[in-house]
Amino acid sequence: MPNSYKNEWQAHLAKLFAQAPSLAIVEELFARLDEVNVCIKDLQGRYLSVNNAFLRSVPKLHRDNVIGKTAFDLYPKALAIGYQQQDQQLLTNGQNLHDQLEMITNPDGTLGWFITSKVLAKDVAGEVIAIVGMSRDLHAPTQKAKRYSKVAVALKKIQNEYAKPLRVQQLAEESGLSVSQFERIMRSMIQITPSQYLIRQRVEAAAVLLRDSDKNVAAVAMDCGFSDQPSFCKQFKRVTGLSPLKYRKMTREGL
Repeated sequence: MPNSYKNEWQAHLAKLFAQAPSLAIVEELFARLDEVNVCIKDLQGRYLSVNNAFLRSVPKLHRDNVIGKTAFDLYPKALAIGYQQQDQQLLTNGQNLHDQLEMITNPDGTLGWFITSKVLAKDVAGEVIAIVGMSRDLHAPTQKAKRYSKVAVALKKIQNEYAKPLRVQQLAEESGLSVSQFERIMRSMIQITPSQYLIRQRVEAAAVLLRDSDKNVAAVAMDCGFSDQPSFCKQFKRVTGLSPLKYRKMTREGL
């Protein structure tokens, strides 16, 4: 990165810190965090600050290659569109996003999952000046987890019978737990609720069918446990940032 370009973005970030000093604290606190990706973006979606964990999500790039760039410069198009739409939703609604379940499609076709929160940073006058994002990689529940045995039956049922009309209360009862106990254990294991985990299984199954089969959207929705096509399209876009048809098109074009 040329010094003039680097200095330009450092000055841009310093200006934001002057407008909202708490941003400087956020940057310092999370700079060396290993398990949570943290970034600060301007309102045009350009990255102004990223932590070490974030850089590991773009392993071929140095920090200087990230600052001043947008998601479209760093990620496959399908991912970048989803990130952009999420930012636009945040700015349009003026409401922070918390614990947003996200699916990503890697270039090799494998699927990954994150839980994301994004907040609007404001200056002392209450004007929005930046977006702060945090994402955690979600791992599959492991049998080594101390509480796995208490929810094993429910987890296996969700994994194997996601196409059926499963209810959280029913799953909790079959595990011998109250709904609150069931949800608390699930969150402690994989950071998401039973309902989110069920959505994850259904959306992941749908993504595979959209990529690898020629079934129409309505058939995919029914095969994966969604009550109807509109609700499927809404959930799928909320999780992936793309409509089912656009996801199919982009994954078949190699992202």
